[in-house]
Amino acid sequence: MNLKKNAGETMQMPITMQTNLVTLGKESRLEGNRFQIFLDGYKLFILDHPVPVLKKENSSPVGKAVIKEVAWKEDSTHLVYELIDLHGVN
Repeated sequence: MNLKKNAGETMQMPITMQTNLVTLGKESRLEGNRFQIFLDGYKLFILDHPVPVLKKENSSPVGKAVIKEVAWKEDSTHLVYELIDLHGVN
């Protein structure tokens, strides 16, 4: 993705498309089954569609979540998601 910085200049914004949510234990509960997480870099997620939740990269899914909000700022991604299915006890 290219963004205009100043007249004639272009700023690069590397972005990656995500098909699952890897939490690495960085998530925090907001209320009920709603959580938030801050991820390094700019990540693009599908909103309002179930995605697998993994504790670590290349691990088995521990559940499914629906991404409700995505915000990008200062080379990070902020997500709010709802856990809709849990495959076991934490």
